[in-house]
Amino acid sequence: MATFYYKVMNVSRKFEMGSLTASTKEEAAAILQKRNLKIFSIKKEAKSVLFNRSIPVIEKITFVRYLSTMLNSGISLGDGMVVLENEVRHPMMKKIIADVVYGLNQGQQLSTIFVKYPSVFDRLFVTLTRAGEVSGTLADSFSYLEEGLRAEYTLSQKIKGALLYPGIVFIAMIGIAILMFFFILPQIGKVFLNMNLPLPKATRLLFSTSIAISQYTFVVIFGLVATCLGLFLFLKSSRGKGFISAIISPAPIVKTIMRQVDLARFTRIFSTLIRSAVPITEALEIALDSLSWAHYRSMAKDLSEQIRKGKSMADTFRGQKEFPSILTQMIATGEKSGTLDKTLADLATFYEQEVEESVKNATQLLEPLLMLLVGIGVGAVILSIISPLYSVVGSLQQVQK
Repeated sequence: MATFYYKVMNVSRKFEMGSLTASTKEEAAAILQKRNLKIFSIKKEAKSVLFNRSIPVIEKITFVRYLSTMLNSGISLGDGMVVLENEVRHPMMKKIIADVVYGLNQGQQLSTIFVKYPSVFDRLFVTLTRAGEVSGTLADSFSYLEEGLRAEYTLSQKIKGALLYPGIVFIAMIGIAILMFFFILPQIGKVFLNMNLPLPKATRLLFSTSIAISQYTFVVIFGLVATCLGLFLFLKSSRGKGFISAIISPAPIVKTIMRQVDLARFTRIFSTLIRSAVPITEALEIALDSLSWAHYRSMAKDLSEQIRKGKSMADTFRGQKEFPSILTQMIATGEKSGTLDKTLADLATFYEQEVEESVKNATQLLEPLLMLLVGIGVGAVILSIISPLYSVVGSLQQVQK
């Protein structure tokens, strides 16, 4: 499927511009002609190769909330999608909804259309949609999706909020360092180096380096900007995220937080899938595959296979040291009482609160460490400047004598 932008004249002899989804340009023209529109131009959308366009989580939340409300109100899926296509402003989401409208008109299932966009609709999204289509509870499936997405979005926003202040301090520290090296130290260094004073090696090296860097200011700044952009794009990719995770995960505090985040995500997704009547083995695989820790993901098929062979879920988890005892005990309780989905949802809330508390404690420890680091850096620069000043004062005193 491709998106085509068109300019047409309607029966009232007024110009209209818009977009639609079709396989070919000829098919797009045929669709417009069926609407009694006189075609002036049809252009295929140019695909961007530099950036992989994605959809913010808040857009997905709005999307599934609208679908749930629409279906509960008795509006058909096709009619609701047409209305939503005219209301959405995000270009990628607008393109997807146009594709959905086209697919539904061709008799395709909604889950089949979602499969075409794996970067937007993950396996959880597609599985819940398919389960809703099979059971006739599509509105409930979208309601569960909204609940899960909103919980995950709220948690990520709380983590970002907690890291905001340390991030600002770190950026300010980098900015001060750039200002010192490019503009302040070169001017001071030229004065002291021209005086031929016996400067300490560290001070001489600092001044010489800053002067050398200042001669290529624009080149260095361009290189820094290009490097930052490259790092940003790399870290946005799955390979970059895995690389960063492998570097920072051995740290005890980071490892604990990452484990809690994964447990919160696992219990939330597992609960949502079970509530939507997804088979428990498939639900377990999807929930484990969605986690960031590679060891959890590697356990997916093995644990599912044990359950297929008749082993209870509590016994399956009890044999894995990676899962805390409280999780195993709660799963055993949920299995016996027949409320496993509610038990897992309560566990998800518990782990989300644990993550919030752990991040808060970590940032409280990080803030003074950052301030100490800034103080050490500024202090080192000041000492490098004060040391030659003492040499100048000493030389002047000797001249006066």
